Amino acid sequence: ISMARMTQRDRVIQYIKDFGSITRAEAFNELGIVELAARICELERMGYKFEKKTVYRENRYGEMIHFTKYTLKKDAN
Repeated sequence: ISMARMTQRDRVIQYIKDFGSITRAEAFNELGIVELAARICELERMGYKFEKKTVYRENRYGEMIHFTKYTLKKDAN
């Protein structure tokens, strides 16, 4: 399947398989996907299982921010 014909769900799964995990920023910057959480919910309804880890980082202004990092569970598709 060429990247042009892949659905956003397909792209999310392929990205995780290629890079190990995905965040909202990566989904937007690398895949053009704005609503990553919606795609994750759809994939879960399709049977995929994800580990969801909250990551805390300091932003450029010294403020603590947090975001979710998704990985496929080992027993997942």
